[in-house]
Amino acid sequence: MELLIWLIPLLPFIGFLLNVFVIRQERQAGLVASGMVAAAFVITLIAVGFLAGMPPEERRIVSTAWEWINTGSFRVPFAIMFDPLTAVMALLITGVGALIHVYSIGYMHGDPRVVRYFAYLNLFVTMMLFLVMANNLLLLFLGWEGVGLCSFLLIGFWFERKTSGEAAVKAFVVNRIGDAAFILAMLAIFTYFGTLNFYSDEGGGLGFLERVGDIAGLRIGPDWQPIFVSTAISFLLLIGATGKSAQFPLFVWLPDAMAGPTPVSALIHAATMVTGGVYLMARTEPLFVASFTTQGWVAWIGALTALIAGTAAMAQWDIKRVLAYSTVSQLGFMVAACGMGAYVAAIFHLLTHGIFKALLFLAAGSVIHGTHDTQDMRRMGGLKDAMPTTFRTYLIGALALAGIFPLAGFWSKDEILAHAVAHGHTPIFIILFITSLLTAFYMGRQVALIFFGKQRDPGYHPHESPQVMTVPLIVLAVGAVIGGAMNLPVLHWLTDWLEPVLHEEAGEFNLWLALIATLGAVGMGYLGWWIYTTNAAKIKIGGKDPAYRYSGDIWEGMEEAWYLDRLYQRTVVAGFERLADFLARVFDPQGVDGLVMGVGRFFGGLANAMRTFQTGYVRTYALVFTVGVLIVLGFMLWIAR
Repeated sequence: MELLIWLIPLLPFIGFLLNVFVIRQERQAGLVASGMVAAAFVITLIAVGFLAGMPPEERRIVSTAWEWINTGSFRVPFAIMFDPLTAVMALLITGVGALIHVYSIGYMHGDPRVVRYFAYLNLFVTMMLFLVMANNLLLLFLGWEGVGLCSFLLIGFWFERKTSGEAAVKAFVVNRIGDAAFILAMLAIFTYFGTLNFYSDEGGGLGFLERVGDIAGLRIGPDWQPIFVSTAISFLLLIGATGKSAQFPLFVWLPDAMAGPTPVSALIHAATMVTGGVYLMARTEPLFVASFTTQGWVAWIGALTALIAGTAAMAQWDIKRVLAYSTVSQLGFMVAACGMGAYVAAIFHLLTHGIFKALLFLAAGSVIHGTHDTQDMRRMGGLKDAMPTTFRTYLIGALALAGIFPLAGFWSKDEILAHAVAHGHTPIFIILFITSLLTAFYMGRQVALIFFGKQRDPGYHPHESPQVMTVPLIVLAVGAVIGGAMNLPVLHWLTDWLEPVLHEEAGEFNLWLALIATLGAVGMGYLGWWIYTTNAAKIKIGGKDPAYRYSGDIWEGMEEAWYLDRLYQRTVVAGFERLADFLARVFDPQGVDGLVMGVGRFFGGLANAMRTFQTGYVRTYALVFTVGVLIVLGFMLWIAR
């Protein structure tokens, strides 16, 4: 079984190597890349079945390939694990990832660099699998940085477009902020726990997660220091998660990342990279539980991110940017759930969101493909008849995201809201509940703008996408319908499955809250649809939103995501530009160059002075020699006296 779990990340890596060194033909690249990820999904299912046959308290497979680093007391094996939390993450990554690969065969058809695209896609899945399967923080960080590199390569895949290159750099740089905090957290964990392993391995010794419960007993100083240590470490991990999972104030990279190919958006922003931060907090849950202070920060950052991004999504015109801000908002739900101690609910929403958000991104890609690269929703309208399969699957995804019963999003979002009510997190609940209503509104708005009314731009002829693109949509739509079965009330399958890792009891189903939330979502979704169908004639290409006349600057603020990105541009970016300008125009020429050239001029002058003594006359040299001898003799006589 240990060999089998190693195949899960290695198969996509083999696909990457084949596409880099062997394959040069588009069709072969797509089939090999898709086949490798699909095979990894099948092996993951087999491994999950094996894990399910083990006693709950023993559901853990740890395998060490070799001793990666062994210097002094710093020992880090190249080891992976497969436990219930890793299992659900691996199923999402390989399952949804395989469908995105298949979809890409149709979407990327004819691209001159399609083989390179599939190589990057396989490498991305490999790195994400190492992230969730690593048995120590350093190997997890390898996968963490690997997905960062792959996101840079894939977001900037069409590098000849200026927006793609700038978006790739922005995503890479912003994520480095969180990564720096992650490194500091690793250093602190090794300092106080003596290991980076999550669990003990064949070499013996306890992993740091198995020691966090005894943190108060660690001899690390005064009585207050254990609490300070747990707070500091968990807060550093929170900063790392804030960068990767696009939370306030580091979410600004994700909307711009829509510049990459749409399947990349589905992979990065639904099933893989952005879930890394939530996974990290769930994996290191004992550290966060040990610090009440950090838990509060986590809850509020998640809730505020959900609200800020939810309002921003309401005012976007680009079909993908609506979904991008929606992703940030839903990640806020997951992070807030972690902050409230509802880690199972966070993972449940991570899974369902990964399914229906991948569906929405791929369906949006189908719309873009069928409308000849149109992304501005003001140019759309009336597409439901020309693209029936895309319309139906998009509608299912929109309803699931809005939290409409009985679709997957209803069950996972309701579990987070119910936990907030049951445990007295009233302010967090109010923010998340309002955000859930806004979610239904902007999805109703988007469906109305894209599929209803009349086509506002006659410059293209819409058509349905090929089956290689629509079949993955249908499969994901089925998942969006039945995905809530993973953790239905009374059954609590996911809660029971994750209990050996998260040690969390099942929450109670709040029927009244579920009814109110559903009615509110239906009402707000219908309101968004009604406003933009009845005001369709007022929507002009390049014009303002009909709601702008009623809200003015507030609507413009939402459209600009409350100017956070502009604030960074005018402070951080402008500050570094001024610093760079000073270094280039003043410090470098007058400081660095002045110092270097000054040394050169000094020795040049010294050489010129010395050159005057080189006359070429023997009598001059004899005179100098004589004078020198007399000086030396005189000095020696003076000393002897």
